[in-house]
Amino acid sequence: MKNIFQRMNAVMQEISYVQKDSKISGGGANYKAVSHDQVVSIARAQFVEHGIVVYPEQLNAEMIQQRDLKQDIKMHLYSGMYNIHFVNIDEPADRLSVSINAHAADNGDKAPGKCASYATKTAILKALCLETGENDESRAEAQDTNTITDEQVQELLPFVCGEDGHYTPKGENIRKAFKFVNLTDIKTKKFEAIMAVAKK
Repeated sequence: MKNIFQRMNAVMQEISYVQKDSKISGGGANYKAVSHDQVVSIARAQFVEHGIVVYPEQLNAEMIQQRDLKQDIKMHLYSGMYNIHFVNIDEPADRLSVSINAHAADNGDKAPGKCASYATKTAILKALCLETGENDESRAEAQDTNTITDEQVQELLPFVCGEDGHYTPKGENIRKAFKFVNLTDIKTKKFEAIMAVAKK
């Protein structure tokens, strides 16, 4: 029978990446984040398959700030401390527990629920060492280490660089469009497209 660490490792072998799916705005900030539901949708099936139950245990809570429109305070700010337990269903005493402090803001009564969701999401991401990113395409591209050959560099060179070795205005536009710094950085799969533009 596998222990909890072996089961968690089995889950880690199946999933390694969660795509950011939520747009967050407010307070002058705009960014993308991964939601609780996105993490659960990725991890749940593997937890079930490998016999792991995940549940939050709230240790303490505090309403740090109350909503007060007279003082232009539009949101409650709630803080909670949690142990998120990853439990071996065949041996419930065998478990991995992750301690998470979480905060959540809301203008109604949803802050405690948001706080628990954030803590659970964060514990799953950290316990499984899951990578998060905006899209699979950018991740795959980052993993692509195949760059053009020296011969291809020499073939492209006269179309994008002057005699002084610096990019011509056209070459600079191509560099920016295809997002490379040096010719040796160009990915093999982009070479034909770059050559086609350079020869125009």
